[in-house]
Amino acid sequence: MRTATPPAHRTSPASALPGSAPAPPIRRHVAADWARRHGLTTGLTLILLFLVLYPLLRLQVLALEDGARAYREAFALPELATTLLTTAALGLGSLVISLVLGTALAWFSLRLPRRHAWMSIIPILPIVLPAVAVVVGWAFLLSPQVGFINVALRALPFVDVVAPAVGLPSGPLNIYSVPGIVIVTGLQLTPLVFLFLQGSLKQLNFETIEAASVSGAGSVRAFFTVVLPLMRPALVYSAAFAMLLGLGQLTAPQFLGARDGIRVLATEVYRFGGTAPTDFALAAAVASPLLIAGILFILVQRLLLRRDFRFVSSGAKGASRPGRPSRWSAPFIALYGVITIVLPFGAIILVSLVPYWTSTITTFTIDNFTRALTTPAILDALVNSVGTSVGAILIALPLSYLLTDILYRRRGNAVARGIIDVLVQLPLGVPAVVFGVGLLFVYTGNPFTLYGTPALIVLTYVVIVLPFTVRMQLAARMGVGNSHEDAARASGAGLLRAHLTVVIPMMRGALAGAAVLAFVILTHEFAASMFVRSARTQVLGTLLYQEWTHGSYPMVAAVSIIMSVVTAVGLVVAVRLGGRNTLDSL
Repeated sequence: MRTATPPAHRTSPASALPGSAPAPPIRRHVAADWARRHGLTTGLTLILLFLVLYPLLRLQVLALEDGARAYREAFALPELATTLLTTAALGLGSLVISLVLGTALAWFSLRLPRRHAWMSIIPILPIVLPAVAVVVGWAFLLSPQVGFINVALRALPFVDVVAPAVGLPSGPLNIYSVPGIVIVTGLQLTPLVFLFLQGSLKQLNFETIEAASVSGAGSVRAFFTVVLPLMRPALVYSAAFAMLLGLGQLTAPQFLGARDGIRVLATEVYRFGGTAPTDFALAAAVASPLLIAGILFILVQRLLLRRDFRFVSSGAKGASRPGRPSRWSAPFIALYGVITIVLPFGAIILVSLVPYWTSTITTFTIDNFTRALTTPAILDALVNSVGTSVGAILIALPLSYLLTDILYRRRGNAVARGIIDVLVQLPLGVPAVVFGVGLLFVYTGNPFTLYGTPALIVLTYVVIVLPFTVRMQLAARMGVGNSHEDAARASGAGLLRAHLTVVIPMMRGALAGAAVLAFVILTHEFAASMFVRSARTQVLGTLLYQEWTHGSYPMVAAVSIIMSVVTAVGLVVAVRLGGRNTLDSL
């Protein structure tokens, strides 16, 4: 009887030849399978490690050299305790202001009467104003000597201000103070907190709120006992976000605090790492509290959010609005719009149309805009701002899409996914000044000398904007689900074709929204730009600060308006490309 040779004993003719080495097909298949399953995840992990973690580690290694010389010098800095207290006051104060206003605005925007529904866009409009422009606008309003509001207040009969023997009258308000810096920073962070909380409110089951009302709870009691607990995850996320941005704030302290010597950790990092002569080790040591705070906030936030399954509302789809419209909604939102948009932007427009900024205005001119649009340095800064922002977006969006797909589909090694998840969030927790000084240090010398080139600004912008683009795309990807992609794959479409023809078109609004938010953040970016800019590669924000320090206030106002127009044009283009729901995806 004939027996078949077992498959394991079969050999190919080539392998049977004397002296020939058998090829290891099994090993090749294993390597190819590993590369197919883990190659993309591993590659992206290495990219993130180099972009995000490497600059921070290099800084800390430098600070620990010479027996931690930099840390000893940092602890010996004069008025270090005052600097730390001022930084804490800035973080906590801006957190309280932005969280209270953002929560109230998000709630009232859902309770607007139908004829006033268009007012729900007002809380977002301050984003169009660059942060540096807003700070400058408040300086024009509340400068002790020539601020427009102070001049008007001194004209009132019940305001008692004693004029000095020499110089102009001063007060009664002073923007160049810690409270002034805290208030301006809190108002700047409010729109971002509003965006987080508004999205959370729209997903609530308002039947629960109606049940509380039926049980006898008033609107205020229902808000505090039902709405706020249900919004806890969003409140935790937005509170951590606002606190971190407040602690690492450079714009308002640098513009408003330098005059009276007000210092926070961010301004100290810039003093040692962004101005000549630089001491990167000392800058790294000073930045360490910001770095530690950022990492701790991310860890605590992730821990709290994991436990928030207790605050999930369920039920059938009920009321789409939280009860009856509130009569206070429209006045409250309108007042916020006047304070945050009309007043500072009106002051900027007024100063941009005068030859000199004084307490009394008698002459108007458009010469400031003519000079701004014909000055080569300003035009170069405009081109650099738009070009580097768009370049960073073109890199960040595809990179974020790949990272989103890995996190959503849980592709690759679990350890690599965990590293990606943490590294993506790290730029959100660590202030931009820390990344700015780290990237400047890494790319100033060999082997990558990028200082003085737009490439360094683009690289820095990609790192800064990555958490926002990944977060928005991941939320949209969860909404799209797997069914459409799986159907395309079952119909014969390859992986790339399924994403290009099915998934990406369904995420068009979210992608455009991510591009809008990234463009707004990057064209307004000031903190990290102050480190990585050079005399040849200025952007509008750093050029505006240069004009501010030179006392060219009408030119500062004109450049501020140009920055706002650039942002508005970017928003319009993104909405045209992404559709009417682009801003909703924010």
